[in-house]
Amino acid sequence: METQIININATEEFLRSQIAKLEDRNKQLEESHARVVQRDFSTAAALTAMSTGLHEWTMDNLENGNITEEQAVELSEIGAFDLTKEVEAEVTVTYYLTLEVPAGEDAESLINDIDFEAITYDMSIVTNVSASIDSIDL
Repeated sequence: METQIININATEEFLRSQIAKLEDRNKQLEESHARVVQRDFSTAAALTAMSTGLHEWTMDNLENGNITEEQAVELSEIGAFDLTKEVEAEVTVTYYLTLEVPAGEDAESLINDIDFEAITYDMSIVTNVSASIDSIDL
């Protein structure tokens, strides 16, 4: 078996031209990638807007009796949304507490240290809870 020896005589000019071509190609690929990513963001935004619009239309028409619940379910599956709506409610709660107040401590400061937001509730229904103390009657 005969061994072939290939003598490559690459000049500096040739190597520089190859590097320039590769850099140009790399730049083209980066620009193409940027266009595809931008198009994906634009498409995602358009799909989100369509889904939101379909959700609002479906909920309004379901509430008005213009479509059936079965139709609403089918639309929610197409639009990839849940048949729910967010409602903000103000709820007034009165707590009656019996406290063991250590000597030298203030009942009011103990009450202010209680986390009234740490209540148990269904997280799938209640999405936000906040609380404030309006007054303390001792």
